Amino acid sequence: MTGNGSFYIPRERIYPFLNPASMNNAEGLQLTWVTDPAVARRVLPPMLELPDPEHPLVMAYVVNIREPSFAPGYMESGIYLVCRHAKTTGTYFLNLQLNGPGAPMALCSGREFAGLPKKLCERIVVERNGDSAHAFIEAKGKRIFDAQVEIGAYNHPMMEQLNPGAKPGGQATGPCFLFTYEGDQAPDGLMRFPTMHLVTYDSTTDYKAWEPARITSITMEPSLDDPWAELTVVTPLGAAYNINSNRVSSVSRIARFEGDEADALMPYLFTGRWDHSMITVGHPSSN
Repeated sequence: MTGNGSFYIPRERIYPFLNPASMNNAEGLQLTWVTDPAVARRVLPPMLELPDPEHPLVMAYVVNIREPSFAPGYMESGIYLVCRHAKTTGTYFLNLQLNGPGAPMALCSGREFAGLPKKLCERIVVERNGDSAHAFIEAKGKRIFDAQVEIGAYNHPMMEQLNPGAKPGGQATGPCFLFTYEGDQAPDGLMRFPTMHLVTYDSTTDYKAWEPARITSITMEPSLDDPWAELTVVTPLGAAYNINSNRVSSVSRIARFEGDEADALMPYLFTGRWDHSMITVGHPSSN
C-alpha cells in the first residue's frame, strides 16, 4: 500500500469488512482442565449454567494466527468455561490476550462486533521442539500463563468426547456466549450500563492438524488485571498441538437485559475488558 489514505472511503470499498472474519492458519496449543467449582460459579454470569457443576471445564488456547482476513498476523490466547444457556451448550470467554502487528485491529473488531473480552499484552510465545511444546503469556510484567505439554496422548480419555471433530481434515462447529453493552453517564455522574445483550458467536473450525498431548505443567502468576490464575488447575485433562482455520458464521442476540438487571452484569465483565487503572483514584506520573 502506497500513498496517503483518506478519512472518507466509498461505501462499496467497505463490503469486504469482516465478510467473513476468518482466522486462517492458526498454530499452537489447546488445553483443557477441571477447575474449582466455587470459582467457576462465581465468575460465570447467573443466566449461564455449568453442565457439570462439580467438575467445571476450563479451556485455553495460545496460537500464532498467521493469516487473519482482517489484519496482519498476530498472537492470540484465550481462556473460557464450558457452559450452557437453556438447552444449548457452548463456551463463555473470560478473557483473551493479543500481541503482534495485527493485534490492535483484532482487538477492536472482536470487542465491537462480537463482544469478545480482548486485551493487549506484552508477549505471547508458542514453540515446539520435537514432541515437547511450550506456551506462555506475559501481561503487565506478570507471566499470567505458562504451559508445558508432551505430544503423544491425553491426560484423560474424556478429551476424545470433548473434541469429536478435532482431527486432521475434521471440522467442529459451536457457539460461545458473550455480552455486548451500552454505557451511559447517569445524572449522578456515574457510569451505568442500562442495556446488555447476551449474544451467541457461532464459528466453524477446520483442522489441518491435531496432535493429542499430555499437560505436564501449568503455572499462572497472580495478576490484578489479568487473573487467569483464578481458574486453578484441579485436574489436567489434556491438550493438543494443532493447526486450524476458524471463521465466524454469525453473531446473534438471544437475550436482552435492561436497567438494574443489565447494570448488575458489569461486575462479571469488567476485568476481562478493562484494567483496574480505570477505577483507581490517583496514578503515579509516567516518565
